[in-house]
Amino acid sequence: MKKILYIILLSCLVACEDQHQISHRYARQYYLHKVYPIWLDASDIFADIQVLPSIPHDEIFKMTSNGKYFFIGEKMKGIHVYEKTNEYSASPICFIECKHIKAFEVVDNILYCNNFVDLLVVDVEKPLQANIMHREKNFFNNYANNNQNIDYYGDNIYLIGHKQVVLSGIETDALPAPDFSDYDLLYGNMIVKEIPDDLQVDKPYAGFAKHEGTVFTFGSNSIAVCSYASGALNISQPESTYWYYEYYPLLDLLCKDGIIFTITNQGFMYEEHYSINWQNVNYQYWNNPKDVVALRGATYRFVVLDEYSITGTGTNAFSSLGARSLINVNNIILALGAQLTLYRLNLQNIGLVLEQIMQYPAISGLLMLRDGNTLVIANNQTLSFYDITNLGNIKLMP
Repeated sequence: MKKILYIILLSCLVACEDQHQISHRYARQYYLHKVYPIWLDASDIFADIQVLPSIPHDEIFKMTSNGKYFFIGEKMKGIHVYEKTNEYSASPICFIECKHIKAFEVVDNILYCNNFVDLLVVDVEKPLQANIMHREKNFFNNYANNNQNIDYYGDNIYLIGHKQVVLSGIETDALPAPDFSDYDLLYGNMIVKEIPDDLQVDKPYAGFAKHEGTVFTFGSNSIAVCSYASGALNISQPESTYWYYEYYPLLDLLCKDGIIFTITNQGFMYEEHYSINWQNVNYQYWNNPKDVVALRGATYRFVVLDEYSITGTGTNAFSSLGARSLINVNNIILALGAQLTLYRLNLQNIGLVLEQIMQYPAISGLLMLRDGNTLVIANNQTLSFYDITNLGNIKLMP
């Protein structure tokens, strides 16, 4: 009996071993991937702008004024408009919806802004009746370096990204590796009307700055000079283009203290000669600058705000304290963030020193703008006005 049981047990073990060999004889690991293009149909994005009732601020990034109104940009959405009622007050009147806006500027009664890759010229003499006077198609998508383009395929169709699908596992004769049929149906013709939230699209780069009524904008692989008159948009190009655009993405374009700054992640270039021939540009290397002001003297000295600090050219650094922007008021630097902090550059025996001279913990905000002797500060809900006639005693005005 024991012998019979032994034979049965041995037979079972052999059978299991044979089955193990059969089931794994054709087993192999697979790793497959396929990339699907994501197309954007921008027809809805390029629809006419809408003038809507005022809404709360959210991701605001710039504030400017034409003397009658304050214009506050909301990233990727549009522009809040406040009507100036007197020296120390303004009332919200409307929100100009402009999808995928990243940059804008206002000269007199004309607003220049990007609408995804297009340049818009908008009449804002009466903001409640704002209308598009001119649309320059693909203005911000005309770069010589294709790394900065969003590929355009006509009829408002753009390639904005890719979706990668990965299949991995163990393939056997009983369970073969899957194919991409289901994903082909899902992603094979992926045309979207809005850019998905989880898709980061940094391009196209867009920036505006104004100086004495002239608008400078980043486009066509260089700084372009734009003006609108007699019902037409006039665009002129400097003779020289900036080689570094091909290597360093533009983060911002701004004009402060009579100087145009082009900000990249590796520093900034500055130019004070507003002629067609831009040969005398200068470069300052800096790691991820967010804002910069210039102090005039025998040579230019700069105070730069980056993600973590405020630093003068060749000087010591202070913690940024969450600052978002800088303003130069008679060579005193105002830094706005969780509080308003004042700095100045001093020449001492040890060299140039950045000195913190005053703090206003009760004053905080997201954006600020100097309007004569008034400092206008924007927060998520309101505008506040401060008298800066005496920087040692900045006062909130009713």
